[in-house]
Amino acid sequence: MARAGRKDRGLLAKNDSTGNTVWHVRLYHERKERRFGSFSTKTAAREFYEKAKQEQKTGRFFPERYQHGGYELVEAVMDRYLLTIATKKPTTQAAERFFAHWWKDYFNGKRLNAITAGALEEARQSLLRPSWRKRRRGT
Repeated sequence: MARAGRKDRGLLAKNDSTGNTVWHVRLYHERKERRFGSFSTKTAAREFYEKAKQEQKTGRFFPERYQHGGYELVEAVMDRYLLTIATKKPTTQAAERFFAHWWKDYFNGKRLNAITAGALEEARQSLLRPSWRKRRRGT
């Protein structure tokens, strides 16, 4: 049965800065709400929604493929962060610089949207290794 006013499930309409209507898709994946878009037409948004729901049913839906944000490199983010630590204590600044360089080396050339939870867990495990801690202390 059709929904009242031709309101499709999972489609959101918003106006952009120029006043044009832009369509977004809202899906729940792994118990989290995720939004995708922007689509210039309602038809395009509806087609994406139907395709994504079908992929979810078959277990082939990976939201990372459709996320458009996060194209910035890890190095750029770390460099920008290092500009903000001037008000911290000198020992904290030294530690922050060290770890910023470590993250830059570990994810050299990677974009933010390419870093997964698994990659972050591997990085954390690498920080916990005894051989790394010896290098950190300089022994």
